[in-house]
Amino acid sequence: MRLQTKIIVLFNLICLALITGFAIYISYFTRDSLQTKFFHRLEENAQIVGKHTIEEAEHINEIYYEIMRTYLRQLSAGKDYILRVDKGHPDVLVKPNLPLPTDFYKKAIADGRSQFMHGDTAYLALHFADPEHEKDLVIISSGRDDYGLSEQVDLDRTLLHAAGVCMLIIALISYLFARHIIKPIASINREINKISIANLHLRLANPNEAKDEISVLIDSFNKMIERLEVSVRSQKSFIANASHSFRTPLTIIRGEAELTLQVGNLNQDASQSLHRIIHETDQIITMINNLLMIARSGLDDSKKNYTNVRLDEVLFRVLSSESKASGHPSIFLDMDDSPESSELLEVFGNENLLFIALSNIVSNACKYGENADVVLSIKSQGKDIVVDIRDQGVGIPSKEKDFVYDSFYRASNVRNIQGTGLGLLLSKNIIDLHDGDLFIHSVEGEGTHVSVILPKYNAL
Repeated sequence: MRLQTKIIVLFNLICLALITGFAIYISYFTRDSLQTKFFHRLEENAQIVGKHTIEEAEHINEIYYEIMRTYLRQLSAGKDYILRVDKGHPDVLVKPNLPLPTDFYKKAIADGRSQFMHGDTAYLALHFADPEHEKDLVIISSGRDDYGLSEQVDLDRTLLHAAGVCMLIIALISYLFARHIIKPIASINREINKISIANLHLRLANPNEAKDEISVLIDSFNKMIERLEVSVRSQKSFIANASHSFRTPLTIIRGEAELTLQVGNLNQDASQSLHRIIHETDQIITMINNLLMIARSGLDDSKKNYTNVRLDEVLFRVLSSESKASGHPSIFLDMDDSPESSELLEVFGNENLLFIALSNIVSNACKYGENADVVLSIKSQGKDIVVDIRDQGVGIPSKEKDFVYDSFYRASNVRNIQGTGLGLLLSKNIIDLHDGDLFIHSVEGEGTHVSVILPKYNAL
């Protein structure tokens, strides 16, 4: 999930939680307040009924009916129950058929008042001491607060609509807020993408004069690029000097040795020594070339030279080159699984680099394959092209598989075979430059299977 989306979602969730909590708080306490007021009206109604019943006076009668007419308009489905209870008795013996808990009557007698809410209907009981009669009086007033319920429904609806409108406004504000926050970061990303190994002289512009976190980040990145530029410049200078300084004397040594061999009258030992000098010089030159190629692969902006490359054509070149160079008797290219359409075998890359990477892998297969078959194959697999190189050679010991990409590392079972320990590392670097993967499956004594996976050109 993008950072901007995360900010918007988080901001909206926090605001939604706050608005929901506030709405619940308002709704709950409004409901509680309306219920409390309704119980108060029920209590006043019960007081009037109780006093009228006890005093039975004409002037009370008039007041009673006048007030009752006022209250009954608000006490929908209201009904009063007049109960007699023995003096000193803790409970009502004859109870009406009402949905009330068992302790409702006991609490009314003990405390003088009791209330209970059943659904939308409220029940309130008052206990009156009646000195004129043998039994005391318990008045139960019931009713449903239609006005309060209607007010509550209207309030909840209003809160819901207000919450919806607020969330729409908050969503817009959060989008603008996140966009404003991410804008400098997005600008930094665009500028960073312009910087590559070929143009390390570029720097990020810092339009913000205030020393905030973004400004500090830009300054830190520019300082890092400066250090990197110095390092790369030094490395390029070393490679250029090393290319000349190492190759020239080695070429002279090789030339002198070849010239000496042309002179006659050399004994056998001297001739063998000169041949060994030439051979070892070639090995050193090859190793230096590989080292320089590895160094350059990380410094050159090779992607600027990328084109459409037919990977099957590269394999044909590799097959032809290695057959001549290694003299291996049986190198085969298996095209059975390759697609008919040539477009499915195209990658976006540097043809010469891909040739070097595949040549190194095939060269290892020939070198350590012990004259057994070396089979190359190519196939289309989803958005990728897979090149497989299989041999039936000595394989790699299981304990040493983690070190195959280390510089100058050679497995313990091939020390007697000539090599530099740099070819596989160079191949891995080139494959990585092409956004590909290189996998090695090897069993000692059975052979090695190398898979090179590269993305298709039309999948990029």
